[in-house]
Amino acid sequence: MSHCPEIALSEITAEKYQSLLATAKSQGLDLTGETGSTTYQGMDFTWTYSPAAQSLAIQCTNKPMLIPCSMIESRIRSLIT
Repeated sequence: MSHCPEIALSEITAEKYQSLLATAKSQGLDLTGETGSTTYQGMDFTWTYSPAAQSLAIQCTNKPMLIPCSMIESRIRSLIT
């Protein structure tokens, strides 16, 4: 198992963050609050949202070696746009 670099996202308004939480929940992720950790499909993630800075930091802290970080980041960024 290995981890990926943190993904820093900007211009995440409170409305956009709530929409991301709803999307995550619809896909089986139980994300609540502005900071936390979760496991999804055998991978561990942490996140921190700052409403004041309108920023969101997400990191995959544990993943199978065969899944590239670029694929994880691409999937996360596709949910944001």
